[in-house]
Amino acid sequence: MGKRGDRRRTKRASLAAAGLVCGLLGALSAQAEPVAAKQQPIPDEIWRDMLGKSWHPGRGCPSQANLVLLTVPFRNFGGQSALGELVVAKSVALAVSRIFSEIYRTAAFRIERMERIDKYGGSDDASMAANNTSAFNCRTVAGSPNLSAHALGMAIDINPIQNPYVKGAEVDPPHGRPFDSLAKRQAAHDRGEPGIILSGGAAVTVFKRNGWKWGGDWTTLKDYQHFSATGR
Repeated sequence: MGKRGDRRRTKRASLAAAGLVCGLLGALSAQAEPVAAKQQPIPDEIWRDMLGKSWHPGRGCPSQANLVLLTVPFRNFGGQSALGELVVAKSVALAVSRIFSEIYRTAAFRIERMERIDKYGGSDDASMAANNTSAFNCRTVAGSPNLSAHALGMAIDINPIQNPYVKGAEVDPPHGRPFDSLAKRQAAHDRGEPGIILSGGAAVTVFKRNGWKWGGDWTTLKDYQHFSATGR
């Protein structure tokens, strides 16, 4: 009985130790998983990279001091946790941080990639073709001399291919044509295709709850990828 009792005590101690280790690993894993966006002033080396790409002098776009770099958690198309970068106006940084943290916690929406548009030379076309989610870009509205809400750091485009700009027969990016109507978008969503923004879905719900507007609600055209603080 003594030896069996010793073995039982040893087994119980081993199980307790294993349980403690599993608990600690679980706690560490939970702490390691990104759940909140972080913000910082634009570092000088990133600002130098932005010059001539996403930022241009003489256009009236915000200065380095009035922009913020956000590190944002998201779930990619494979469902894994990832971190991306967005540059936004300092005035909306807290709201954007809150929005993406809330979307992340819902675990209900996917984003393919999120990189500063400087990686694409400041080209909106190249960024959209890569299905990149981006924010600040010191540019005018296409076909207009007016600054875009992106040039003010107050707009974000998400998954442009799954959520294209649609005006009549024009679809931008062109690879977004399979998603250019509500019927096509709903059918793709029902098939389980990730990253499609729909009214009532997690992305639209969270953005609107924080006071932002969605281009999918526009009447003369649809900009399904586009959210803005200004409504433009």
